Amino acid sequence: MKNILIIKCGETLPQIKSKYGDFEDWIIRMSGLAPDNFRITNLPAGDALRHPDDFSATVISGSHFNTNQRFPWLKQLRNWVVTARYSNATVLGIGFGFQIIAEALGGKVNVNNDGPVLKTSFIHLSPAGKSDPLFYNIGNSFESYLNFARNVSFLPPEMEILAKNSSGIIMAAKINNIYGIQFHPEILEEVFKMYVKSSSLPISAHLGVKLKSEHKNWSILPNFFKFFQNL
Repeated sequence: MKNILIIKCGETLPQIKSKYGDFEDWIIRMSGLAPDNFRITNLPAGDALRHPDDFSATVISGSHFNTNQRFPWLKQLRNWVVTARYSNATVLGIGFGFQIIAEALGGKVNVNNDGPVLKTSFIHLSPAGKSDPLFYNIGNSFESYLNFARNVSFLPPEMEILAKNSSGIIMAAKINNIYGIQFHPEILEEVFKMYVKSSSLPISAHLGVKLKSEHKNWSILPNFFKFFQNL
């Protein structure tokens, strides 16, 4: 049986990591699968990427890095995404992961017009999203945590919008078996609270921010592994 790959694109804040683990730990926890099903490739630490077909599915993590930075591992990841697209591999990019997928395939990522976003938001599914297995049994809209300063402003050709938030920002899209989501279904309430507490944003940016969201979005990672991984 093939393993599931998590491409680790950075680390969370030290105070969060010491208490709740890192990006890959959250993904594994929310997947509902045993940890020994997963293999971690830490790109910023110098790990090399293997071919997408070596794994049953891949998750590209979030990151505190930006896609416009000039690290060799970012170029490596873009090339890997192109290979995955033409290999019909199964991939889910979360946050930064979505942005690198979009850029690698011909889309654009820009600084968010309203500045950094750190809040709970409703995610509204498009007609295509409502019928997509990734959002099975989740309804027409759901809440999830947002934490980004840049967003996908232009999708690659043939990439289909699956969801937007109330501000019209693209929250989910797909092409073949490659998915990208801008929200964070892997983040626990306790982790989000620590992000808000550690934020350098002005207090006004957090006025009205809900620290607790509903949990329908917790179905998304299990859905991804249930419906899409190629064993």
